[in-house]
Amino acid sequence: MTRSELGFAIRCLMRSSRSATLSTGLAHSEAWPYGSLVTVAIDMNGSPLLLFSSLSDHTRNIEEDDRASLLFELGSRYSNPQRGPRVTLLGRIRRTKNRAHAARFIDIHPEAKRYAAFSDFGYFKMRVERAHWVGGFADSQWLSGQYFVVNGKVVKQIRNGAASIIKHMNEDHADVLDLYANKVLKRRGSGWKIIGIDPDGIDLVLKQRFARLPFVEPVINTDSVRAALVDLAVNARD
Repeated sequence: MTRSELGFAIRCLMRSSRSATLSTGLAHSEAWPYGSLVTVAIDMNGSPLLLFSSLSDHTRNIEEDDRASLLFELGSRYSNPQRGPRVTLLGRIRRTKNRAHAARFIDIHPEAKRYAAFSDFGYFKMRVERAHWVGGFADSQWLSGQYFVVNGKVVKQIRNGAASIIKHMNEDHADVLDLYANKVLKRRGSGWKIIGIDPDGIDLVLKQRFARLPFVEPVINTDSVRAALVDLAVNARD
């Protein structure tokens, strides 16, 4: 794989997950490694977004030392977990006041809206410095964060047009969204809605059931988003 292809594969794996294993150094305990299950959303540019309570051990750990890792994996879906793809991100986790980050997290985890406004909760973002990808046996590579994060100009163009595309698809092409879910993703039910678009694909939801549909390749602007959605529909019908 080229570095750009590897970056795309890593982001697709992450965006298909709604949780990850967070590892931090245990504060005031000689920095012993501490692992915890956390819910996660992925920002438009590929950066992990998290919602933490100040009462949590991992939050106190990050306030002491913001270096951390996040493990995303699909190995548990395989009879031999070692065959499954996984990626470990290394980076620094810091608080964010960006409203777009909060909105993105709530879109992916709507149940968090019940407690996100509590005074002891805050949003955090990981700035990825390195990623270690394992695609299976004898298939592992390191990737620098500069090749992993989506270009800022691409993010801006898609962010500016995403809302109108989502509205158009949900209001005028409900049949196509069900086609994506039923035929491409093999998910049941009708009435699927788009809740997110990013350079790597779209997020779908139906009654608290979430699904991720990746594009064949990353898109670079709203025109290529529309083209990718048309291609997915054509392929689904075929």
